[in-house]
This record gives sequence, C-alpha cells and structure tokens, in this order.
Amino acid sequence: MVDLNDVVMDTIGLVHYLEDDLPRSAAAAVERVELGDGTILLPQIALAEFTYVALKGRLRLSNSFSAVEQIIDQIKSSQFISISSMPVDAWAPFVHLAIPELHDRMIAVEALVRKIPLISNDPSFETVKGLKVIWR
Repeated sequence: MVDLNDVVMDTIGLVHYLEDDLPRSAAAAVERVELGDGTILLPQIALAEFTYVALKGRLRLSNSFSAVEQIIDQIKSSQFISISSMPVDAWAPFVHLAIPELHDRMIAVEALVRKIPLISNDPSFETVKGLKVIWR
C-alpha cells in the first residue's frame, strides 16, 4: 500500500540528500518521511547510478570505495528508505516515455505507476505528463 507521503528519489536527489543540500520543498518531503510518515523509494537503478558516479570520482568523497560501501549499508538498514525495483505493470508505460536516458526513464516510470512524487531536479522529467516532481 502506498502512503500519501511516499516519494521516489532519483540519483540527483540522493546525492543532495546525502550532502544535506536539498532545496526547501524536497527537504520538507524527506523530513515528513524521516518522521515516520511514508517511505523514500530508491530505485535500484538510481542506487546503481550513484555507485557508478561515486566510484568514477565524480562526487566529493575522500575514499570513494569505502564511502559507497558505508552509504549502501546505511541505506539498506534505514527505517525510511526502501530500495525498490520497477513494478511489472510499469513496462507498458516505460516503452512509451519520451525520456532518452535509460536510468531516468526507469525512475520516472516507477513514480508514475506508483502514483507518487519524484524528488529530482532533472529537467527531462518536466515533459512527463502526470509525473509530479518535487524540488524547489
């Protein structure tokens, strides 16, 4: 069952969350979840993209490998973050989304099918009809 305060978080949202640098609206949505009202659904593909980017040295991490391991352990043990996979009924809409990037398409369709907002600042999501994006 989906809670009214559940959200999907993309890779950009995850990075800003970990850096404690989310803008006001996104931070408020996360705060509601952290207080026990809802869940942050982190798509597997977003966690994989985060890991890839971090291990390539594109994030401000002193020791990328151990930092990524620690972050993944924290996410797995979190009471309010759930690593999610794309629901089976998302494949039909997935085919028709006009988003060029595979990662973004998978993340967007997960939020669409679950009918919950997406925390992101990625402009490619602005064109997806019916997708509510939380950022500013």
